[in-house]
Amino acid sequence: MGAPSPELCNLWLARAFNAQDVEAAAAMYHPDASIVRVDEVHGETKVARGAAGIRETMAAYIGLKPHMDVITHHTTISGDFAMTRSQWLITGVDRDGKKTEVHHHGMEVHRRLPDGTWVFFMDHPFGADPSWALDRPPYTE
Repeated sequence: MGAPSPELCNLWLARAFNAQDVEAAAAMYHPDASIVRVDEVHGETKVARGAAGIRETMAAYIGLKPHMDVITHHTTISGDFAMTRSQWLITGVDRDGKKTEVHHHGMEVHRRLPDGTWVFFMDHPFGADPSWALDRPPYTE
Protein backbone atom coordinates (compact mmCIF):
# COMPACT_ATOMS: atom_id res chain seq x y z
CA MET A 1 0.00 0.00 0.00
CA GLY A 2 1.53 3.26 -1.05
CA ALA A 3 0.35 6.81 -1.52
CA PRO A 4 -0.52 8.23 -4.94
CA SER A 5 2.29 10.81 -4.67
CA PRO A 6 5.32 11.40 -2.45
CA GLU A 7 3.67 14.57 -1.11
CA LEU A 8 0.96 12.39 0.43
CA CYS A 9 3.20 9.76 2.08
CA ASN A 10 3.49 11.69 5.35
CA LEU A 11 -0.26 12.33 5.45
CA TRP A 12 -1.09 8.69 4.82
CA LEU A 13 1.37 7.62 7.53
CA ALA A 14 -0.26 10.06 9.95
CA ARG A 15 -3.68 8.62 9.13
CA ALA A 16 -2.38 5.10 9.88
CA PHE A 17 -0.99 6.33 13.22
CA ASN A 18 -4.26 8.10 14.05
CA ALA A 19 -6.18 4.90 13.29
CA GLN A 20 -3.61 3.03 15.44
CA ASP A 21 -3.08 0.62 12.55
CA VAL A 22 0.41 -0.93 12.70
CA GLU A 23 -0.05 -2.84 9.44
CA ALA A 24 -1.13 0.24 7.48
CA ALA A 25 1.79 2.23 8.91
CA ALA A 26 4.32 -0.49 8.07
CA ALA A 27 2.84 -0.84 4.56
CA MET A 28 3.86 2.76 3.85
CA TYR A 29 7.49 1.58 3.79
CA HIS A 30 9.45 -0.27 1.09
CA PRO A 31 10.45 -3.82 2.20
CA ASP A 32 14.12 -2.72 2.10
CA ALA A 33 13.53 0.62 3.83
CA SER A 34 15.56 2.15 6.65
CA ILE A 35 14.29 4.41 9.43
CA VAL A 36 16.09 6.17 12.26
CA ARG A 37 14.43 5.26 15.54
CA VAL A 38 13.54 8.15 17.86
CA ASP A 39 14.93 8.00 21.40
CA GLU A 40 11.75 9.47 22.94
CA VAL A 41 9.71 6.59 21.50
CA HIS A 42 12.13 3.68 21.18
CA GLY A 43 14.62 4.37 23.99
CA GLU A 44 17.44 4.52 21.44
CA THR A 45 18.54 6.29 18.31
CA LYS A 46 19.61 3.70 15.78
CA VAL A 47 18.67 2.64 12.28
CA ALA A 48 16.04 -0.07 11.79
CA ARG A 49 16.12 -1.83 8.42
CA GLY A 50 13.84 -4.09 6.44
CA ALA A 51 10.23 -5.11 6.88
CA ALA A 52 10.65 -6.59 10.39
CA GLY A 53 12.56 -3.55 11.66
CA ILE A 54 10.02 -1.16 10.16
CA ARG A 55 7.08 -3.06 11.65
CA GLU A 56 8.72 -3.08 15.10
CA THR A 57 9.38 0.66 14.82
CA MET A 58 5.79 1.38 13.77
CA ALA A 59 4.44 -0.80 16.61
CA ALA A 60 6.32 1.33 19.14
CA TYR A 61 4.73 4.49 17.74
CA ILE A 62 1.27 2.89 17.73
CA GLY A 63 1.90 1.83 21.33
CA LEU A 64 1.68 5.51 22.27
CA LYS A 65 -2.00 5.54 21.21
CA PRO A 66 -0.93 8.45 19.03
CA HIS A 67 -2.47 11.33 17.27
CA MET A 68 -0.08 12.61 14.58
CA ASP A 69 -0.25 16.01 12.92
CA VAL A 70 2.07 16.49 9.93
CA ILE A 71 2.92 18.88 7.13
CA THR A 72 5.19 18.23 4.16
CA HIS A 73 7.16 21.42 3.54
CA HIS A 74 8.69 20.51 0.18
CA THR A 75 9.10 17.67 -2.28
CA THR A 76 11.78 17.10 -4.91
CA ILE A 77 11.20 14.28 -7.42
CA SER A 78 13.80 12.65 -9.66
CA GLY A 79 12.57 9.62 -11.58
CA ASP A 80 11.39 6.92 -9.19
CA PHE A 81 12.77 8.68 -6.10
CA ALA A 82 11.62 11.72 -4.17
CA MET A 83 12.86 13.63 -1.15
CA THR A 84 10.54 15.38 1.27
CA ARG A 85 11.00 17.52 4.34
CA SER A 86 8.31 17.26 6.98
CA GLN A 87 7.35 18.64 10.34
CA TRP A 88 5.34 16.44 12.64
CA LEU A 89 3.91 16.25 16.15
CA ILE A 90 2.75 13.08 17.87
CA THR A 91 0.72 13.32 21.06
CA GLY A 92 -0.02 10.19 23.04
CA VAL A 93 0.62 8.37 26.30
CA ASP A 94 3.90 6.79 27.36
CA ARG A 95 4.41 3.41 29.05
CA ASP A 96 3.63 4.99 32.45
CA GLY A 97 0.33 6.39 31.18
CA LYS A 98 1.61 9.99 31.13
CA LYS A 99 0.82 12.34 28.26
CA THR A 100 3.74 12.71 25.89
CA GLU A 101 4.60 14.75 22.83
CA VAL A 102 7.24 14.01 20.21
CA HIS A 103 7.92 16.78 17.69
CA HIS A 104 10.56 16.76 14.97
CA HIS A 105 11.46 17.99 11.49
CA GLY A 106 12.07 15.00 9.22
CA MET A 107 13.82 14.24 5.96
CA GLU A 108 12.46 11.37 3.89
CA VAL A 109 13.38 9.61 0.67
CA HIS A 110 10.48 7.93 -1.12
CA ARG A 111 10.49 5.33 -3.86
CA ARG A 112 7.90 4.73 -6.55
CA LEU A 113 6.67 1.14 -6.68
CA PRO A 114 5.95 -0.72 -9.95
CA ASP A 115 2.21 -0.04 -9.46
CA GLY A 116 2.92 3.72 -9.46
CA THR A 117 2.36 4.33 -5.74
CA TRP A 118 4.98 5.86 -3.45
CA VAL A 119 6.41 4.58 -0.16
CA PHE A 120 9.12 5.59 2.30
CA PHE A 121 12.58 4.25 1.43
CA MET A 122 14.71 6.20 3.92
CA ASP A 123 13.20 8.05 6.87
CA HIS A 124 15.12 10.27 9.27
CA PRO A 125 12.41 11.62 11.61
CA PHE A 126 14.65 14.36 13.03
CA GLY A 127 17.01 14.77 10.07
CA ALA A 128 16.03 18.41 9.54
CA ASP A 129 15.67 19.51 13.17
CA PRO A 130 16.66 23.18 13.51
CA SER A 131 18.75 22.35 16.61
CA TRP A 132 21.34 20.83 14.27
CA ALA A 133 21.88 24.12 12.47
CA LEU A 134 24.95 26.29 12.97
CA ASP A 135 25.05 30.07 12.63
CA ARG A 136 27.44 29.43 9.77
CA PRO A 137 29.38 26.38 8.60
CA PRO A 138 33.08 26.14 9.46
CA TYR A 139 35.53 27.56 6.95
CA THR A 140 36.32 25.09 4.16
CA GLU A 141 39.80 25.16 2.67
